[in-house]
Parts: sequence; structure tokens; C-alpha cells
Amino acid sequence: MRWVINIATNYLRFLVGMLVVFFLTPYIVSRIGVDLFGLWSLIFSVVGIFGLLDLGFATAAVKYVAELTAKKDHAARNQILATLVVVYSALGLVCLLLVAALAGTAPSWFDLTQDQREAFTIALWLLGTAVALGFPLSLFKAILVGSGRMSLVNLVELGTTLGNAALIVTLLEAGHGLLGLAVSTAATMLLATLLLIPFAYRLTPDLSLSPANFERRRVRELGNYSFYFFIANVAVLIILRIDPVVIKAFLPLSAVAIYAVAAKVAEYTYLLNKQFSNALMPLVSQSKGADDPDTVRRVLIDGTRFLMAIAVPFITLLFFYAEDIIQLWMGEEFAGSASLLQILLVAVLFTSIQLNAANVLGMTGHHRFVAFSMGASALVNLILSILLIQQWGLTGVALATLVAAFAVETLLIVPRACAENGLSLARFVSGALLPAVPALIPALGSAYLLDQLWPSDSFLRIFGQGAASALIFFAAFFWTGTKPEERRLLQVGLGRLRRARTGETAAD
Repeated sequence: MRWVINIATNYLRFLVGMLVVFFLTPYIVSRIGVDLFGLWSLIFSVVGIFGLLDLGFATAAVKYVAELTAKKDHAARNQILATLVVVYSALGLVCLLLVAALAGTAPSWFDLTQDQREAFTIALWLLGTAVALGFPLSLFKAILVGSGRMSLVNLVELGTTLGNAALIVTLLEAGHGLLGLAVSTAATMLLATLLLIPFAYRLTPDLSLSPANFERRRVRELGNYSFYFFIANVAVLIILRIDPVVIKAFLPLSAVAIYAVAAKVAEYTYLLNKQFSNALMPLVSQSKGADDPDTVRRVLIDGTRFLMAIAVPFITLLFFYAEDIIQLWMGEEFAGSASLLQILLVAVLFTSIQLNAANVLGMTGHHRFVAFSMGASALVNLILSILLIQQWGLTGVALATLVAAFAVETLLIVPRACAENGLSLARFVSGALLPAVPALIPALGSAYLLDQLWPSDSFLRIFGQGAASALIFFAAFFWTGTKPEERRLLQVGLGRLRRARTGETAAD
């Protein structure tokens, strides 16, 4: 039941975050203008580089906490965590040095006005310092996630997301502009980690981060594992954050802003799907620690099947309404974002297919393969972006992402995960991917029919039509994409819930 709650709160947190971005983005553009919004996107891309200093230790922390929790080896867990406190403190200092170096040189890399350079430098210091302090503090999140308390982390982050939105509006209304964005973002980044500290100590048995538990040999052990996740993190960062830098090298800031809108929607769609696989990641580690390969295989097949049941309708309907959404959301000035979004959504679909496969490989000792595969995807993406932007502009950058996602991530990671877990690729396709296809046909048909009857000229209509089509998909998937025992389990659960509510009503 805990894993269901973790998944549910993952989606709740993320959906609230999406709504915040949806309403804040046009508001921010209206307050600071298109060029400064492009500059903000550029700053965020540069700050993303600092996240690479994590070196993959965050994923390693979750893995070891999950495995050692399953084994009830609290002493070894405390050694790992105390060692990571020292490592992360050192990485935080390195991060501050990198901020200082980039603050003095990075503004000159881009064609910016003097005011833009000053804003860039101040924002870089604010966000970079928050990242540096966040390295050692992030361990408390890893402790809670690794021990299965992801729902608590989600609720805390949900609260800070709403707090960040309120603070951004307050600062922008007070006329603080781009620097107000930086102050709010940096402050809430730190608050989200600080709030987790008391929960980690209260809910984790015998937790101790005392320096006395530091073990030098653990540094090598952690490093041997985390290095490959570092490669994977570099790859993901390049895939998600490098495009604005490439675009600015060839095109003006206004082009960065247009692409950033499409990329932001695509990124949130990707991260929405990732919430499902992220919630199952500690389960894979615990199953590995408990020597339970059957559960790992179920995560690969059934986990991906249910992930597709969430990803396929959302991506498809977003693709269908992309032009109307961009027009209503950002206005005619951003009309070019719609076609870019559609290309990026296809890339997101291919990437989503391999999410559970990548986690299964990474958490069961095949992290090297995942790292090099993601690295290859990022390299292909970067090279193609530089080549194609010169011929096809922003469309070329989006196509580069699509080609890399399909040719490298999907076609490499999924077959390897199947082979390592004794499954054929045909069984994966038939058991994990094809069940979503029959339900998609009536859903798309209903979306088309509703759009013809009532043109989607408002968000209310888009939401109503999309919700109706999604419900048709889920109803069809219930009968065509689930197993009889799964349907019985759901029906029993709904029956219990109905009886409980009936009993409460009678008691009232």
C-alpha cells in the first residue's frame, strides 16, 4: 500500500507543479518580457551544470539506503550516510568555487547588454549558492525516499512549490523582476530540504550522521557506483538543459524563449511519467537486496504497462491539442512553439518506454550500461542539434532530441533490460506496450468528434474534451489492458471503499 501512496503523492505533487508553471509562465513573461524570460531560461540552463557535481551520489544514496533498510543493517547504512556528508560538504565547496569562476566569465559568452550581464551574475550567485548548500542537505531526502517515505517528501515539496509561486508573484508585483525570480527560487530550494531534517531523524531507526561513522573505504565503494550515475545525470542534463545554450549560440534570445516554452511542457510531460518509475525505484533496490527477481520482472513488465496507461493518453491528447494550448496559453507571439512541442512529445513517448527498464538495470548492477547508453543519447542529441539548427532552425533542435531518444535510449536500454531479466523483447512489447493501443483508438476518436462539435477555443473546452477522452481511454484500458486478477482486485477495493462510505453515512 505504501508504494501506491508514494505513486499517488508523486503525481499529486507533480500535477500541482505543472499547474503552477502553467499559470506562472505567462504571468512572468507579462512582467519581465520575452527577452528576459529567455535570459531566465538561459540562467537556469547554466545553473543546471552545478547539479552535475552531485556525481551520481544521490542515486547511490537511495540505492544503499533501500537495500540496507531491507536487510535491517543500520550500522552499514549510517556509515554510508556519514561518508556522504563529508563527500557532499566537499562538493558544496567545489560548487561555490565554480560559481565564482562562472560569474566572472559566463556573461561574456553571450551577447548580453550590461544590465542583462549584471542580472545574470547576481542570479547565478543566488541559485549556485543554494545548490552548493543543498548538496549535504539532500541526504535527508535520500534517507526518506530510500526507506519508502517518498509520500512525505512529496507533500513537503508540494508545499514549497506553492510557497515559491506565492513569493514569485509577491516579488514581481513589487517590481523586483528577474532577480525576484532568483531570490524566490533559491530560498524555496533550501527550505524544501531543511524541512525534511526532523522527519528523517524521527522516522528512520537508529539514524546517525556522526563523523565517527565515516569510513574511507566507503568513499571508493560509493564512487565506483555513483560514477556511472554521474554519466547518466550528465546525459539527462544535456538532454533537458543544453538546448537553450545551443540555440543562443546561433539565434537571438527571442528564439530561446519560443523553444523554452515547448521544451518546458515536454520536460514536465517527461517528468510526469518519471514520477511512476521513480516511486518504484526503491522497490527494485529492496527486491534486489531481498533476492526477489520475480518482483523485479513485474516492475519491468507490469510497471511499464501501467506507466504506458498514464503516458500514452496524456502525450497523445497533448499532441492533439498542442496548437490550441500554446495559442491560448502564451499568445500569437509563441505560435511557433506548437510544432516544436509536438516533435518533443514524440521524443518523450520513446523516452518513457525505457524509464522502468533503465531503473531496473541501474538498481540491479547494470548501471554502467545505463550510463553509457544515456551518454550516447546526449552526445547524439548535442551533435545533431548543432548540425540541424543551421539548416532547420528550432525544428532541427527538436528533431535531434527525437532521433536520440528513439535510436539510442529505446533501442538499447529496453532490449538489455529484457535480456538481463530472462524476458524476450516480444514479451515486453506484447505485455507492456501493446495493451495501451486498443484503448487509444476510442479515446482519439472521441477527442476528434468533440473538437468538431465544439471547437477547442478555450481552456475549459480543452480540459473538458481531454478529460472525457481520457476517461474513455481508462475505461477501455480497464477491460483491454489489465489482467482478470487486477480487475478483481480493483473491484474488491472499490467495493470496500463504497461499503465504508455507506457505513459512515448510515452512522451519521
